[in-house]
Amino acid sequence: MSSQRVVKEEVFSHFSKLEDPRSTVHRKHPLPSVIVIAVVAVLAGVAGPTAIALWAESNAEFLLGVLSLPNGIPRQDVYRRLLCVLKPAAFQECFMTRIESLRQAADATCPVDRPILAVDGKTVRRSHDRAKGLGPLHSVSV
Repeated sequence: MSSQRVVKEEVFSHFSKLEDPRSTVHRKHPLPSVIVIAVVAVLAGVAGPTAIALWAESNAEFLLGVLSLPNGIPRQDVYRRLLCVLKPAAFQECFMTRIESLRQAADATCPVDRPILAVDGKTVRRSHDRAKGLGPLHSVSV
């Protein structure tokens, strides 16, 4: 089994508990694949559904090789709809279990008892939606 497949299955296992909030009519792309694309795109520095879709298109060859995308690369409306209906607390719980698994793996390979990690954060300007009571998006780099 390839290392990419193992990593993909490990990442997907952390998001398997996440309930798919999308309408069954619009489920052409598997939820874990859409979430992984969105997370990786944001980690790469993009912000918003349009930018995520552009990033995914520019990395289509790689993404199609490692993710389950039977209908190709999702378009921006897929990300927009998902980000509007995804429950932040449920996503955060899944994301934190993934981060914790990475921390444990790092602890197992690091000879230092308590490694020091540099953390930097930014707030994406004009990413809030006051009408819906949503605060701005935040980006954290470690």
